Amino acid sequence: MKLLKKGTIAIVSFFSIFICLFFLDDSLSASAKRVYYESEKVPITPAVHWWQIDNGNFRAKNYDAEKEVPYVGDRDEGARPKRESVNNKLNLHDYPMPTTFYNVDDKTDTKSPSELKGVEALNPEWDADANGKNYVGEKKSISMGHYLDIAVTTGNGLVPSEVNVYGHNEQGEVKMHVKYDVKMWIQWKGYIDEDDDKDPDPVEACSIEFLLEGDGASQKGSLIQPSPSGSISSDSGEFDVVQGIPSSEYLRADAQSEEYLYEQDFVQKTGKTVFNGIPVSKTFTLTWTTKHRDSDGDVYYVNHSDTETVEVAISGIKRPFSYWEIVKYNIWKLTHSEFTNYALPNEFLRIDAMTNVTADGKHSDNVKDHVFPPECPDITLPSESINGGSSRPSVPDITGEATAAAEAEIGDNEVENDRAEFKGSVIMDDMRTTTDGPTPSDVPSPGMIQMTARGLLIDPLKTNYWQAPSTGKVFYEPVFSIDGSASAKDFPFDVNPVTVHTPVVIYSRASDDKEHDQRTNPPLRSTPPNPDTDRHAFILDRPFTVSLPTVGQHRNIPGYGNRDFSKYIKEKQVKFPFDVYTSTKQGFYPANTWISVPVDIETVEFFMPVWVPEGQYTVDFRAFAINALNGGDYGGSEHHANVTIPNGQYFVPPAGNQSAAHVAIDNIKVDVVGRLYDFKVTDITDYNWQSVFRTSDGVTPNGAAYWVGLNGIDGAPRGNSSLYTLPVRHGSHPEGYSNVAVKTGYSFRFDLKTKGNMFANNDALRIKPTFYFVNKDGTGRQEIDLYYHDDTNKFVKIGSEQDKTYREIKLNEPARNVPQSELISNADYYYRHADQFGLTNVTSGYYPASYSRKYIKHFSKEDISTGPYGWQILNWKLRTYIGPKENQVPSNTMVPPKDIVARQQSWYGEYSLPTKVYAVAKNTKIESAGLIERLNENHPMFLKDGYIIVNFNIESIQNGDVNNPYLQYINGYYMNQWYDMEGFKRSFVDNYGYSFNLRDGDVMFYHGDASSNDDFAPSVTH
Repeated sequence: MKLLKKGTIAIVSFFSIFICLFFLDDSLSASAKRVYYESEKVPITPAVHWWQIDNGNFRAKNYDAEKEVPYVGDRDEGARPKRESVNNKLNLHDYPMPTTFYNVDDKTDTKSPSELKGVEALNPEWDADANGKNYVGEKKSISMGHYLDIAVTTGNGLVPSEVNVYGHNEQGEVKMHVKYDVKMWIQWKGYIDEDDDKDPDPVEACSIEFLLEGDGASQKGSLIQPSPSGSISSDSGEFDVVQGIPSSEYLRADAQSEEYLYEQDFVQKTGKTVFNGIPVSKTFTLTWTTKHRDSDGDVYYVNHSDTETVEVAISGIKRPFSYWEIVKYNIWKLTHSEFTNYALPNEFLRIDAMTNVTADGKHSDNVKDHVFPPECPDITLPSESINGGSSRPSVPDITGEATAAAEAEIGDNEVENDRAEFKGSVIMDDMRTTTDGPTPSDVPSPGMIQMTARGLLIDPLKTNYWQAPSTGKVFYEPVFSIDGSASAKDFPFDVNPVTVHTPVVIYSRASDDKEHDQRTNPPLRSTPPNPDTDRHAFILDRPFTVSLPTVGQHRNIPGYGNRDFSKYIKEKQVKFPFDVYTSTKQGFYPANTWISVPVDIETVEFFMPVWVPEGQYTVDFRAFAINALNGGDYGGSEHHANVTIPNGQYFVPPAGNQSAAHVAIDNIKVDVVGRLYDFKVTDITDYNWQSVFRTSDGVTPNGAAYWVGLNGIDGAPRGNSSLYTLPVRHGSHPEGYSNVAVKTGYSFRFDLKTKGNMFANNDALRIKPTFYFVNKDGTGRQEIDLYYHDDTNKFVKIGSEQDKTYREIKLNEPARNVPQSELISNADYYYRHADQFGLTNVTSGYYPASYSRKYIKHFSKEDISTGPYGWQILNWKLRTYIGPKENQVPSNTMVPPKDIVARQQSWYGEYSLPTKVYAVAKNTKIESAGLIERLNENHPMFLKDGYIIVNFNIESIQNGDVNNPYLQYINGYYMNQWYDMEGFKRSFVDNYGYSFNLRDGDVMFYHGDASSNDDFAPSVTH
């Protein structure tokens, strides 16, 4: 056992503490040696990113602000940024740290970065191969040991490492992303301090030894791979965007991901502190008695007393400890999500995450920063007296007692964990505790953070795109990293595609003027009407309507279906292959003009000019979606609605053949049809009726006329009185002759009008008379046959093959009163189109004015044969042109303006019954020769005591086709102009109170028992 003085122990302990504090101050004394370590050069590759903006310029992030430069090259995928210098400041801790450092004096001696002090970067170098090729290095420097400040030039002429198209501007021009890698080299250095001042002969003193026994419990946990998800949907919820959503609608983007990511590795360190050289002392009082004899020989006793202090150093006293140390503690917070899709504004969206994630911590791997043992005690055992009897006693061995006293005296260790905080809470507490540090908590599992953006307008001009692809990504940035190993992270997630499909419909309609369609055999219409198959009738010189509804059937997907799509339609148009007027005739559109109709107006009325050639036409309609292109094929078209997507028939950027049509088209088949109308009786040669139609001279017409009814061509009141309506009968005479009809043998003159293609030399009107007999009291109306005698035959039946007494009439005679202007129009047209009428040889000898005079004075007064009693044909020589004059129509009509006068016509005719006529019931057989020999005019089979009614069936003949009459005055398939429009009365009551039933077409009542011969009997003055 080695005994040490107490004072010596104290001095040694102080010196040890001083040295310890000296080194804890991390300063180098004369007794320490600093050894430096360096890494090999390692590459780093920062980059400069240039992003092209809408106007073509490029932008890059500078350290203190963005830089913007113009582009160089064409405005396409070859565009590059102009050369420019860009500053940046890089945290080199964001790049991988080399794992091995070499002793600068001994390459075999290596250390890891965690074993070194003062680790910092040095010697930044440009990469020799890249500098001047990919970039031009300008300046570089290291600050604060780990920040690299650089300035490099990039741009046109230097080789980019990445070039791609990342979007398009509103004009469809590409926007480029150009990346320039800046490859460099970096070296790292650090050091350690070694103690060279070893104590060759340490003084034994109380010391504490820390014995780490290994790792105890551990708490590991991590979530470094989130489970993000996201979608793009209709903001209103009305549409399924995968199937289709129109431009101009709004999108919603939703993303979700964990609020934070973490890596946690907490380990429990266990061990003991060992206390050695604990000074223990004990003082003994020694007593003993010695026996003596004096000189006298007497025995006497002497008491002795002494003190002796025993000092020992006790070692091996152990105290356990445990504490928690952080091996890894990294926290990342969710910062934002990003979406790309064609439909998004600028094709890109960033949604910031609303998070509040904080973390902090401290860490030391030095046990002395965690374990705080009690101070070494200076133990003095209780003193003890020993009586040695007759001899001085020996002091005992106090080791056992000293050991027990040391065990009792030395307290427990105090410990401190590393510290970890998360979101304001302490999950590893560094509070000082006895023996064992408190068990830490785990980082809780993160909840999901919702990121939503609403009201994302789809640019109304974006063209259709079937299932444009989407991308999604979430981003995390480090909040805390105990070892600096955490760097920013991003993770992709799947996002549904978006179909931009702007619907447009055009289910056109048009009026069908069946009520004015006088055709003999018009195309039949469906019931109900079908505008896709029916041929509609547009009537000359009448209004018609077309409808361009914005309602219609589209795709049967959410938000589409059958509805009003007006909000997606920017323009509607109709095109007629013929000239049209606006409804008021204030506007005129030449044939084949696209006419715009306001989107909010469905039905528009137009007016059909009288000069449009009759025939079959197709009216075209189209409606433009708001995203239709401005030219070319406008982005394609489809019948009725642009329901086909993708429609490979069209190539529309940027979708290519994954687009849809942008225009809806439709058409309607129409027939332009003319008119046959305004029949009137203008003169009767019977002397009893001359005063009705002529002035007092008995020759000049006074303008009186008997019309079909009280109405005009379209049913509006004409203004005539009921007296002047057909048929001309007894009671029709304005001078009150109640019993005066017309005597047989007298003719009546009439005229009527047509509109349309009735201006050629083989166009005509055909009149087929039918005859009826009615008693004078209005009873017994029956159809009859009429017979007459000619120069060679007796009892010629009207309408039979023997009926060959042809009528000849003049166009221009005074009693007919054909207006001079009509005759002038005829002469002008015939002169200009002489070849069409076989007049070339005639007109070649005249100037226009002289021909006009010749026509009026001579040609128009020639006799024209119209046919026998059984039928009448009014040919071109009994026709005048009464259409608008050149100065009354626009100058750009589809028909030459001077020829439009011929597109409306008047026809002039004349008819009479034979002077001596024999009326018999229909189909009475009087033809046998024997019967004829016995017949005389007084035979009872002849009907006399009543009226013979002449009934006209009037029809038009076009192009000489007598077997297929075109228009009917009475017997049209869909309408009866005579009755439906002009208001013919089908009965009347005469002045005697007798009621007569009439039939459509009844024109004239002839006396059954009076003829013109009666006016020339010897007893009659004339």
